[in-house]
Amino acid sequence: MLKLKQYLEKHRITHAAFAEIVGVSQATVNRYVSGERSPSKKMILKIKEATKGFVKVTDWYEQMDRAA
Repeated sequence: MLKLKQYLEKHRITHAAFAEIVGVSQATVNRYVSGERSPSKKMILKIKEATKGFVKVTDWYEQMDRAA
């Protein structure tokens, strides 16, 4: 997920630190960033909140549409 990667890089937040913020493992954040895994609807909302809206709900669905 490019938007999440951009947010983390811009704010110099490690995958491990972001994982703690949203309550998942670092490996899970790695998978979200790489696009290997998509988060649940509940997690999408947590990520939106944690990034102060930088990563929008629609960003995830646009990514899923492109992958299909």
